[in-house]
Amino acid sequence: MHLFEIEVKNRVVKKGLNLFRIKGKQGNWYTETLCYLADSREETEKFATDEIMNRRILGITKYREREWRREIKIIKIRRLV
Repeated sequence: MHLFEIEVKNRVVKKGLNLFRIKGKQGNWYTETLCYLADSREETEKFATDEIMNRRILGITKYREREWRREIKIIKIRRLV
């Protein structure tokens, strides 16, 4: 097991053929740093994407949530220990 630090950008977009950002703060790119204990970089990437995709989109009912999703970009993964 190693400690990994992963830097991730995410935003909320509308589903469809073209991904359009939504209006408001959730539509802007948001950068954050997360830390995980994992065996490999791929496992760390999976943990981060699962955690971010499972977050609730604020101000949206469950019915409308099907129309929107989060777009995630991994910037860098670093092994700390």
